[in-house]
Amino acid sequence: MDDLMYSNRVPEPYEATFISAMMNTERDSANTLDAKIHQLEQDAELARQRIQRLTAQLEAETRGLRLHEDAILELQSTRNALGQSIERKQAIMSSRRRVPGEVWQMIFLLLWGGEFRRKDRPKRPFSVALQVGAVCREWRAVAQTTMRLWSILDYTFSPTEGIQFRRDDKLDHYLDRIGTATPYIVLREACSLTLPDVLYQVTTATELTIMLKHPDPESTPRLTFPRSTPLFSHLRTLSISSHLYDIQIISDLLHPFPSLDTLCLMNMEIHWLQPTVPHTNLKTLSIEGTLTWADVATDIVTIDIAIVAMWFPNLTVLKLDCDWEISTPHAVLHHVKGLCIRSSAITSVHRLPLRVLFPNLNWITNRGKKIRGLASIVQAWGERVETLKLSGIELNVGSSQRLSEILGDNGKLPRLSKLVFLDISQATNIDLSLVADVVIRRNELAANGQAGLNRIETITLPTIFNSNPNLERLQQHVSVHWQS
Repeated sequence: MDDLMYSNRVPEPYEATFISAMMNTERDSANTLDAKIHQLEQDAELARQRIQRLTAQLEAETRGLRLHEDAILELQSTRNALGQSIERKQAIMSSRRRVPGEVWQMIFLLLWGGEFRRKDRPKRPFSVALQVGAVCREWRAVAQTTMRLWSILDYTFSPTEGIQFRRDDKLDHYLDRIGTATPYIVLREACSLTLPDVLYQVTTATELTIMLKHPDPESTPRLTFPRSTPLFSHLRTLSISSHLYDIQIISDLLHPFPSLDTLCLMNMEIHWLQPTVPHTNLKTLSIEGTLTWADVATDIVTIDIAIVAMWFPNLTVLKLDCDWEISTPHAVLHHVKGLCIRSSAITSVHRLPLRVLFPNLNWITNRGKKIRGLASIVQAWGERVETLKLSGIELNVGSSQRLSEILGDNGKLPRLSKLVFLDISQATNIDLSLVADVVIRRNELAANGQAGLNRIETITLPTIFNSNPNLERLQQHVSVHWQS
């Protein structure tokens, strides 16, 4: 058939019959398709008509919706005006107007307590007195007559305050407003340790904080106070912080402060100069010398523990977040009951405990993610320790083995009864099942009378662990307290 289609040959009769049949079949198929096309065209026209009707209906509904929305907005505006009128009238009838000023004063003082706790932080807290005084005349009157709200002299130096009289005028004006009986002084971004003369008026201060930021290269980095005035005769706490600042600690440093019992030195290179004159009144010493770059802690201060023992023989609390060394064969800190350290900072940890003694140590706080070196420390100093605090620790399988060694039956902490976990940011930082295993094993040894161990009676945990599945097992053996 293909040969015939592409040639001029006249078809044979039988071929003509076959071709006619094929043509009839194809005509029938074409007619069928024409009928379907016609039907689909009719359906499409009906669909167009429905769309036109729906579009018209949608436009009508949209116009109606806009009318409703406009009406709602108008009614809401009227309702809000009525609500404000009701609130104004309610305020007149409110019991707040009958609250005595003494009650507001107590509330303001509670708020001031939060400001007081944050006063030594790098970021200056906003004054509660200014905040509540901006609310209404009544609160402002109460704030102005509540002297404790104004008791923190928090002053930030400016790098442009090179002219002394201009700075003193500002401080003098400040003191005129808050009074000279302020017990708390915070000096931020100071350029030296020489205090402004105008502060000599403040004779009742009990706490002084100096934050150095703009060191003057021509000034001597040394605390300078006049001895001929009663300045700071009541001072109990002195805090000095710096950023890579070199400070000379000399023998008569603390003599202007006969009542001083707490000294905090942060981020400074300290030079201990002779002669050594003991400061017997000091009870708490805190030295921090760690800066962090790229999440890596770097110690910039090394403390000679022998000099600490000579300078401050009556210390009861010692906080050292820095590297240690010792310049004498032995050093004994007889009265220290609390020791806060970062054991990973002590590079000579294997030799140091043999030469330094804390015969009356009652509690140890180890700061940092790791407890490397803590085992050697508690082995030497843990005989009388009743409380072990682990701050910011990340306890994994490896460190849990060290914790097991510390709490085990080798007598490193025989009197331990309290275990505290502080400043844990994430629940995943501590595997509570490992802690439970270690504590349960310790208490079982204590119950059997082995190695003269005391039971661990209480464990303090952050509240992020209150739904931990291992908590119930732990509570069957110890009393669990929660960190506030």
